[in-house]
Amino acid sequence: MNPRQRRGVLLMALAAIGAVAVFVSVFTYLRSQEEQLGASATVLRLTEDVEAYQPLGEESVERVQVPGRYFDPEVFVSDLSLIETPDDQQLVAATALKAGSYLQQGMVQPQPTLTSGEREVAIMVDAETGVAGKVRRGSFVDIYATFEARDHGQACAVRILTEVEVLGIGELRTQETTTGVSGVVPVTFRLEPQAALQLAYAEDFATKLRLALVSAEGGGSAGEAEFCSQDFEALTGTGGSGDEGSTAGDTRLAPHGG
Repeated sequence: MNPRQRRGVLLMALAAIGAVAVFVSVFTYLRSQEEQLGASATVLRLTEDVEAYQPLGEESVERVQVPGRYFDPEVFVSDLSLIETPDDQQLVAATALKAGSYLQQGMVQPQPTLTSGEREVAIMVDAETGVAGKVRRGSFVDIYATFEARDHGQACAVRILTEVEVLGIGELRTQETTTGVSGVVPVTFRLEPQAALQLAYAEDFATKLRLALVSAEGGGSAGEAEFCSQDFEALTGTGGSGDEGSTAGDTRLAPHGG
């Protein structure tokens, strides 16, 4: 073997030793990272936006492998079938969720249903005065009604119900009124019987119903339950005559606690 051949063999041997050293280094690094991150875990990731209280099924999620160290199985959801639901109720999003979000416990819940003693009541609400586009399923609202003066009484605005949950929102439709055609939206609530009765009365006899969206941080003090023409005159200092009797005597409804 001449000197040139010996140098070639030596270089090949050094290259082989270097390759083995690199392989060992990479293997050691990956092993240490695996030990630090832990074994991989399967979690569910949303493939589309889901609004609050809207159905959430297998078609809305994908299964992905993630480092187990950062994804506690007690916190993240790995399978929708593992979420307990009474009587096989449909699963819905507990809040508005964005595509790409990893599902956690509490983000998904069984679809709300009526409990003992509750009633499901739907009313038609004017699209312009019903906080159009902002009130959604799961929102909490106050419901106000305005009544015209009758029999020499007062015109009043009355808070019919306080902090009630919206169970559903229907599609916009048109409705003929004495003043023309207006857009209305069916809104469904779940209420106790007395509250359902108050709402039914207001829908039939009030001039107009309005929804007031309650902050997610809490409604705070709701204030007085009614405001009548006499209160307006006192506020503006206009004064006025008339009987002290009030239409509110017939329409004064106790607010429903949320």
